Amino acid sequence: PMKRTNPEKGIGVDPQFVKISWDEAYGIIAQKLNEYKEKFGPESIAFIMRPQDFAKRLAKAIGTPNYISHHTTCYTTHEVVWGAMVTGKGRPWTTDYANAKYILSFGWDMPGKAKNMQTQHFLAAIDKGAKVTVLDPRYTVTASKANLWIPIKPGTDLAFALAMINVIITQNLYDKQFVKDYTVGFDEVREFIKPYTPQWASKITEVPAATIEKVAKEFAGNKPAVIATHKRDAAGPNYANSWRLSHAQVILMALVGSIDRLGGPIMERMPKFPPLDSVFPPPPYPKPKAPRIDGMDKFPLLLKTGKGSFGTFQNGVLEGKPYPIKAAIIRKHNIFAFPDAPKMVEALKKIEFIVAMDIHPSEMIQMADIVLPDHHYLEGSAVSGRQYFGLYPQIAIQQPVIKPLYDTKGFRNIMIDIGKAMGFGDYFKDVSPGGYDDAALKANGYSMEELKKSPNGLLGESKPFVPKTEFGTPSKKIELYASELKKHGYDPLPAWKEKAVKPSKDYPFYFVTTRPSVFIHSTLQNLEYNIQVYPENQCFINTETARKLGVKNGEYVIVESPINKIKVKAKVTEGIRPDTVCVDHGFGHWSKGMTKAYGKGSNEGDIIPARKVQDMLDFNDPSMSDNMNDLCVKVYKA
Repeated sequence: PMKRTNPEKGIGVDPQFVKISWDEAYGIIAQKLNEYKEKFGPESIAFIMRPQDFAKRLAKAIGTPNYISHHTTCYTTHEVVWGAMVTGKGRPWTTDYANAKYILSFGWDMPGKAKNMQTQHFLAAIDKGAKVTVLDPRYTVTASKANLWIPIKPGTDLAFALAMINVIITQNLYDKQFVKDYTVGFDEVREFIKPYTPQWASKITEVPAATIEKVAKEFAGNKPAVIATHKRDAAGPNYANSWRLSHAQVILMALVGSIDRLGGPIMERMPKFPPLDSVFPPPPYPKPKAPRIDGMDKFPLLLKTGKGSFGTFQNGVLEGKPYPIKAAIIRKHNIFAFPDAPKMVEALKKIEFIVAMDIHPSEMIQMADIVLPDHHYLEGSAVSGRQYFGLYPQIAIQQPVIKPLYDTKGFRNIMIDIGKAMGFGDYFKDVSPGGYDDAALKANGYSMEELKKSPNGLLGESKPFVPKTEFGTPSKKIELYASELKKHGYDPLPAWKEKAVKPSKDYPFYFVTTRPSVFIHSTLQNLEYNIQVYPENQCFINTETARKLGVKNGEYVIVESPINKIKVKAKVTEGIRPDTVCVDHGFGHWSKGMTKAYGKGSNEGDIIPARKVQDMLDFNDPSMSDNMNDLCVKVYKA
């Protein structure tokens, strides 16, 4: 562990860390958190990390409502819509690409990212003759494998999807038996969709009406057909209308009978792991008395998923409303994960005490007062269920490959230790990661010793896939007309709405982002081999656009938005629309601890605005999407 000795914080400021013992670190943390809890209330303490049972127990023991995670920059649009229409909880993570005969992508580009499983299944489908259509303003890796690439205008995918629904219904191409047996709301959709013709959509998308009709007929005529979605596709939290696109996509896949069928999106089939609170029953938790700092209380469908909102969090901290945040416990979420990263730095400077955990000396670590070194995953152990490509419940155990190289601890143990140091021993009495893992396995009829003895790492027989006949909605069916959305004041059908920001004289170019395949977010840039392969990010610019701007390939350009500007190397290419530019994510590291990545490239998040709660309410968006690509920029030679 390390302790900050320089009270000044900010970009380029040396924290002047000194090494301390775990006991001293826990003592400082307990003293500070208890002090803020007593003086400013438990709500003055925020947790910023992925949802995790041991951390949530600590947060609930403290009594804070503020557990913030990254999902509004990742997939809350999918999460809220699938929960309301299909699952009753969240989005599915398995798509059976390998058995699909038609794959339609609205900006999905997993083969171009660090997603090997999806890529293998996608390529297997192509090998078996599947047709692929890609809608993307940029010629991506996925587009290079497609039968048809459509360089659609950014943010207009919803219009294309609505016109597809129109064609499939009006031309009687839908799966009548599936719609009858497993959906409700078809009559409402049939009436609603009448104005959304291919001719109407063509004017918005700049895609010929004949092409839209062709894709719709192919999608309905080559079953099983699936729409490839993951996180940051066009239906992810990229545009003000992305959640509506997700709704339209669910309707499309229901119309062709793909939902929870081989070759389509597969509902969750996780093992039945018991909650931590049932394995180790806690005393009653104090009930939070204050609203959340990120405003998620105002978004009931998202609130019940237990996620959080990045953009509104930093605005809440800076405004000090409805109360000040005095302390934060942060794990793995780097500053580059937030929109408007410079504003996030200012928000962190306003937080008096920060505890950060990571395996990298990231930018977030540079803002910390106490640093707690986490195990590398190869040093840790865990039990988990297979979330990706699980056609039946499967359990995986993670065992240490090597002993810890340094004085690190596992995250779950760190949460227990902090809880005990703060005086919450009753909440953590007899609680242990190993004890929970044993209970999780026992609940599924296995033991750790039994699994460890497996000669090939596998135990048990494969099971056949059994399609669902009931879903997680009140009607037990796929709700095309989403009554749950209507109940909370949202459109129950995906009515056309434009994206929030349009090109203007000052900011004439659409702005989109991507990620190089050798990196995951901003975490692997410090690996020497990876950074040699892709040493800095690029701004992809159309050849004709670059000529007009006087920019040559490899020269630097300034990409400027209404809030900030960045300097990036130009990549001149025919593979992008003339009215669009694209910048890679994950660069611009200013932590000197990131010795290989320091100073290379720029962080595209610096120019993406952080949204405010009222803005989201005005758009009546249930997902609190951070609209990461709903932006226009100007570009000029550096």
